[in-house]
Amino acid sequence: MFIYNKNIKILIINGPNLNFLKKRESIYSNISFKQLKKKLINYSKKYFELIFFNSNCEGKIVNFIQKKKNIDWMIINPASFSHYSLSILDCLKIFKGNIIEVHITNLYKREYFRNKSLISLNSNVIISGMKHYGYYNAINYIYELCY
Repeated sequence: MFIYNKNIKILIINGPNLNFLKKRESIYSNISFKQLKKKLINYSKKYFELIFFNSNCEGKIVNFIQKKKNIDWMIINPASFSHYSLSILDCLKIFKGNIIEVHITNLYKREYFRNKSLISLNSNVIISGMKHYGYYNAINYIYELCY
């Protein structure tokens, strides 16, 4: 008998301007942040508990991550914080779960200063350039490892 472990918790963190998906340039996404959140919940509710957090403020992201306990996985799209946030990187170093870094755009086809992510130094997996489908790939990866 196959038993699903619905106790697996996935924290999905999104950084600056991701709350403006669909309102931003088309390279980002054709669906809104609210639609994406709803779709991800419906997609994974049979298997996982998703906990979402979005902030345009670096310190709020750090505080939120530090307060979360008993989280198995984190999917993080740090957005522009990817390229310079030592405080998020340091916070991720104390996170006990696995980390999947997601970028909606391909970092290597962007401006030179977007080609490097400090957050990648502490990520187990990096998904880049698949628009909002990268979140689904992250969830599928977790599913394959856990079930």
